[in-house]
Amino acid sequence: MGRWAVIAQFGRNEGYVTEVVARVTGTRDDAREALVEAARWYRRPRREKRREVYRLPDGDSHLLVLQGAVTRLEITLTIAELLYASDDGPDAPEGPDTAAWAAGPAGGADGPGRSPEDGRPAQ
Repeated sequence: MGRWAVIAQFGRNEGYVTEVVARVTGTRDDAREALVEAARWYRRPRREKRREVYRLPDGDSHLLVLQGAVTRLEITLTIAELLYASDDGPDAPEGPDTAAWAAGPAGGADGPGRSPEDGRPAQ
């Protein structure tokens, strides 16, 4: 059983927004079900005229196109599996990459690709 997040990404004004829409504990299929549900309710415009949901080829992402009375918004919804969380205790289940992340490049706890001395990416 993995821990998953449903993530929304879209542009707003001059910036880009990424936010966690839902968290799921279970299988990839459970996370995909949460993704489909999120596409049905996420970010309703005041006066929604149309909602289109497209499944992208990998099956782990959807494109949500919302047409409101005045605005149009295109949002990418995707799922992501949690690989590491600093607050996980020693009894937390390990995923396939969790041990490698915690061990770091030279047994340090700063994650892969980081020098244990200063935390900068290894060259």
